[in-house]
Amino acid sequence: MAVTLRDVAAKAGVSPVVVSRVLHNKAISIRVSESTAERVRQAAIDLDYKVNVWARNFRSQQTMMIGILHGIGFGRPLFNAGSRYFSALMDGIVEGAFRHGYSITLCPRLLSRSPEDAMTDGRFDGLVWYSSIPSEENLEMLKNCSVPLVLIHSHSEELNNRYPTVICDNDQGIGLAIEHLVKLGHTRIAFATEEKNATTESFARLIAFHKHMSRLGLQSGDEDIIEVELNEDVVDNYLASNLPHTAIVANNDGVASHFINRAPDHSVRIPEDLSIVGFDSTSFCDELRPGLTSVSQPLFSMGESAIDQLVSLIADDWSGPSEVVFPCGLDIRGSTKSNKLS
Repeated sequence: MAVTLRDVAAKAGVSPVVVSRVLHNKAISIRVSESTAERVRQAAIDLDYKVNVWARNFRSQQTMMIGILHGIGFGRPLFNAGSRYFSALMDGIVEGAFRHGYSITLCPRLLSRSPEDAMTDGRFDGLVWYSSIPSEENLEMLKNCSVPLVLIHSHSEELNNRYPTVICDNDQGIGLAIEHLVKLGHTRIAFATEEKNATTESFARLIAFHKHMSRLGLQSGDEDIIEVELNEDVVDNYLASNLPHTAIVANNDGVASHFINRAPDHSVRIPEDLSIVGFDSTSFCDELRPGLTSVSQPLFSMGESAIDQLVSLIADDWSGPSEVVFPCGLDIRGSTKSNKLS
């Protein structure tokens, strides 16, 4: 038979309320001396007492579970492949959740075709959504969510400030990248992305590219945008050309890595012939040769912040700003170099 709280109380010679105060941090108005608390803890060890988490959660109407969702429209990111974006973000999410005593569940795909499932059926105390794909299907699911929810990589105004959001300052980050290249003497700079309007953030970075090029007195047009496909053809064709640019700012580290990895096959030297700047700056950048200069998006801190806000929402104690914007930095590695002939 399982050992109960009353069994521990009897062995320690105290009331069950005292045991609850010591082991579960309940009945906080009860004062317990350190010697008594130690006697209770030892009794629990001697009896091999274990907390009945299911019963505790049932009484409090909490599951102590947080669901992590990604929107429909892109594949599941991998932890140990590609740019390491997802693992860096999840490290922060897990750190925040564990600090608050919550478990994490990754939901396959999104949920199902119906918003009546994980967003409404009570299996999670709260949800974190990290997509910025602006599809009607995603927006509809968000609008129908009935549990506490925090979004990463989105602006709060996109959903009428209904949910707290966490996002990096994409405009400022791209500005850092271009300023760095201009200081190195580059004036012919391109922007590389998967698609112009794939996500709200990639679009924001594209807008920022044109804005900061103009601010610094440089020209930028459609001919300065490189849309990288899933295969290597676009990158190969670009590197096999006469290189109309001396530097490229990439929408993310994955896109930037295509140019670095394919350059040797076309006798293009990075950074002597072409400087490259990425966006995210995870450990993946140090694995490339040369190492990738990259705008540092504070993914770990963003993940932690999302959980902190979500826990406050769950406790009905949230009073923070509807949107938390993290500034970016710039980590300079070996993929950029001065170019006095630009």
